[in-house]
Amino acid sequence: MHRVCVFVISAGVILSATVPALADKPITSKDREHWAFRPLTRPPLPNANSSHPIDRFIRQQQADAGLNHSPEATRAVLIRRLSFDLIGLPPTPQEVQAFLADTRTDAYERLVDRLLASPHYGERWAQHWLDLARYADSDGYEFDQARPNAWRYRDWVVQALNEDLPYDQFVRLQVAGDELASDDPAAFVATGFTRCYPDMVDLNDQNLRRQNALNDITDTTGLVFLGMTIGCARCHDHKSDPIRQVDYYRLQAFFTPARFRDDFSVATPVERADYEARRNAWQRLVANEQAMVIAIEAPVRAKLAPIPLEVGDDVIAALNKPEDARTPHETNLLYEAQRKDKRISDGQFQDELYKATREARLSHIREVDRLRGAPPAGLPQASGVDEAGQEPAVTHVLKRGDLNQKGQVVQPGIPVVLAADEQESEPPITANPRSSGRRSALAHWLVSPQNPLTARVMMNRVWQRHFGRGLAGLTSDFGVQSEAPTHPELLDWLTTEFMAHGWSLKWLHRYILTSETYRQASAPVAGNSAIDPTNAMLWRQNRQRLDGEAIRDSLLAASGDLNLAVGGPCIFPELPAELTKLSNRGETWPVSKKPEDRNRRSLYVFTRRNLRYPFFEVFDRPDTNASCPQRPVSTIAPQALTLLNSGLSRQASLALAKRVMNEESQERRISLAYQLTLGRTPTEAEGRLAHEFLMNAPIEDFCLALMNVNEFIYLD
Repeated sequence: MHRVCVFVISAGVILSATVPALADKPITSKDREHWAFRPLTRPPLPNANSSHPIDRFIRQQQADAGLNHSPEATRAVLIRRLSFDLIGLPPTPQEVQAFLADTRTDAYERLVDRLLASPHYGERWAQHWLDLARYADSDGYEFDQARPNAWRYRDWVVQALNEDLPYDQFVRLQVAGDELASDDPAAFVATGFTRCYPDMVDLNDQNLRRQNALNDITDTTGLVFLGMTIGCARCHDHKSDPIRQVDYYRLQAFFTPARFRDDFSVATPVERADYEARRNAWQRLVANEQAMVIAIEAPVRAKLAPIPLEVGDDVIAALNKPEDARTPHETNLLYEAQRKDKRISDGQFQDELYKATREARLSHIREVDRLRGAPPAGLPQASGVDEAGQEPAVTHVLKRGDLNQKGQVVQPGIPVVLAADEQESEPPITANPRSSGRRSALAHWLVSPQNPLTARVMMNRVWQRHFGRGLAGLTSDFGVQSEAPTHPELLDWLTTEFMAHGWSLKWLHRYILTSETYRQASAPVAGNSAIDPTNAMLWRQNRQRLDGEAIRDSLLAASGDLNLAVGGPCIFPELPAELTKLSNRGETWPVSKKPEDRNRRSLYVFTRRNLRYPFFEVFDRPDTNASCPQRPVSTIAPQALTLLNSGLSRQASLALAKRVMNEESQERRISLAYQLTLGRTPTEAEGRLAHEFLMNAPIEDFCLALMNVNEFIYLD
């Protein structure tokens, strides 16, 4: 039980008394028995007839239920499935042909390894993580101002995934990179995870603005890393899970000392040296022009205002120096002092100087103004968090979540249900001269063996991406009301293996993708649907629809216009004409000037909170105001209309038509169009239909039709 101190002033004497606070919701041993809160154990492998451990778990349950598993999918289906799963792009006809012709026994494993080694793997899986991180390139709310440096965090995620940064380190750096590697600018960029919240920058009460940010960070930390709806305890004890309101603010106390920064320099030593050289050169140019003005005006000033105006000693020192001995800084000081000296008007300078000298003076003044308006581009900066010192601010429990109703003071701590007892819920914290050390303590606990959630949650997320649903159905809610895992032993076995293999996400991908369970066909098996209509026991692969980003990238890839450059600032593709008529208060954006920039991958499209790119929105792009663990998949008329009528689809069909027209015969054109859009050659019946269609329609309409079949946007 927590206690509060009450101070009473009586007759000039301060009396104190300690009174009990309201009792916290009790956390019992029964609460800790929930499957997600139990310590991780490595269950024994079942005796099912399979060489792959994953298949042994799956097949055991199928056998117990009387289910037959599906046969392996065809190679053409597998390469397309793998390619979209791992890099978010369709395989090229050459890649498909090479895989189909590869007779080596490990051809499939080689394909998995090649895709995992692709720089586009990080791009694809970064999008999944950014959905969780509620990433956006603007603030949201009324003005929705752009965040010019947000993309650096996005690129950090891409690079970390491509380098297979161990997931435990991936977590640590995003929570406390500034504390764990204070001299590494990339570690600061990683803390951009905590800055992805929507932000009302013009809020009158800036203390409330900060509290809103801390609430969002606390909520998102619980959802993303712990798979828990911690945010439900902000105003009161959690209604279903054993999470108390005091637990919420103890978790928030890890972040309370954070300083939100948007000006952190991430320049390399080379960039710094180059910037200093450019800035020095610019300052010399400005000083040269200023010196010309000073020299021209000197006789007039000596005649009309010989006594110097009262100025600082530094200006007097600069004035008394010979012109060629002044530094650019001293020249600038003198120039500014003389601009402020109003004893001589511009008209008097004009009267006192010859015509040529008058014109030269004005020309040099204009050049000073021009140069000052075009300084060298500043050093690159990033947004993230750090701390100003080791003394943290006080954290209060807020009654009903109201900043103006501060309750008891709390210290940093983890939810008690995840610890052996109250005392064990406070991890050790070591301060350093620049920070309190609180976030690094949290970061270490998140990935410690004592925490049963972080590794489980991430393993389940990866499984969800490959099968359409997790082994535990709600990937960001492992609470009491969530669905129990369909394969609890497999969930824990894979989680312990994931940790044992260095928290390597690429290892986890490879392990899952090489299982027979993943390689199954998606077609139904006679009799199975009656026993397991939802495919909970994974007797076949689930068909999955591509998300909007993958569909757009597929259109550009088929057209041959896709720009595969990796990283860098956001791009702005063209918007529908009706949107360009909106006001200029954040709803629209400046279209990128170069077509090759507009045709970059969808990951790099500017993410505006108040205006989702229409093509993505129609295909269920999530709201970036909150963490999204799994996108909804709708089937609505605007999707078909967009694929058929949008400018993007029309341009892609025209470009694809130009590609296939380079083939010599109609048959080869049809075949290439199928390969570029669907990743396979047409069947005999499809070939006949295509020939008939092209007798009465242009080739671009045929290409557009292929881009509108279900197979183009669905994976078998």
